[in-house]
Amino acid sequence: MKNSAIDARDERMLELLATGASNRDVAEQLGYQEGTIRVYLSNLYKKIGVSNKTEAVVWMLSRRDTAQAAAASASEPHGTEAPSGDLLGDMALQENLYATLGVMGAFIGPYSRVWEVGIKLKGSEIDDQVRFRRQRSRLLWRALMAGDWAYGKRNFDVDGAAGLVVEAPSDAVILAVLLLCGGYSSAAERLSGQLTQKRKSGSSASPREVTLLRALRSAMEGSDEGLSQLHELATEKGPASAVKQLAMAAMFHAYAARRDYERARHAANAIWAEAEIARQQLQAMGERPLGAARSAPSPVKAAKRAATREKATAR
Repeated sequence: MKNSAIDARDERMLELLATGASNRDVAEQLGYQEGTIRVYLSNLYKKIGVSNKTEAVVWMLSRRDTAQAAAASASEPHGTEAPSGDLLGDMALQENLYATLGVMGAFIGPYSRVWEVGIKLKGSEIDDQVRFRRQRSRLLWRALMAGDWAYGKRNFDVDGAAGLVVEAPSDAVILAVLLLCGGYSSAAERLSGQLTQKRKSGSSASPREVTLLRALRSAMEGSDEGLSQLHELATEKGPASAVKQLAMAAMFHAYAARRDYERARHAANAIWAEAEIARQQLQAMGERPLGAARSAPSPVKAAKRAATREKATAR
């Protein structure tokens, strides 16, 4: 495959294709006609040396894995001090929150497994449009958990996130958090300004989301007051909320950035506890998200023999 340089629009089209978006979805997200997008995609395929959408997504994922491996080998982990004995906190600092949480990460954040099960229990269907919004939102959340700041910048560079602000302001807030944590302060300021504007459609960030962004910006600039405000949002009473969990993740990254590893570990453990609460909630809803089986499976032949004996006994 070719290794041609691709621009921000190409990056965004590839990211959308990776979520399963159709040509129409890509056109709507980027503000183009569907026919124009088909031309752009055709040119992109030629540029990277592939022939279809599937190959383009494989190319993108391979390219991303290579870049992440190079970045990991060239940089130090967050935690440069000796391990503390807090296994979860140490791993969060040495790897990232996404790797540390593993499957538990599916239980928190926007459109989590709790949301999915709630929809099913109501007897509602998840249509393609909602499924696309969920995939896009979860990708942003995953990038935040993994500390993939470049993913946030690539999304912003396409159109300044103008479409995201109008269509899904809460997702734009996650993007703004990504930009702030990644040090893209100028882009974060521009996006935050869009989110706080009053719109006729009513689509803007909530007061608590605005407070979170202001607190995080202050915290990343070294303010203890900003960290205190993040702590208040992360420990608010009541049921789990997207803002509360976003504040937890932001607080972890803010403490890690200022090398306050002890408090960063505490934040990581709080996020795990939040995921465990969600797991218990799912179990109360009749779901066993981690599987009902608790023993190793029997070999196929042994299982067949056991089934045969049971049938013989029944006779």
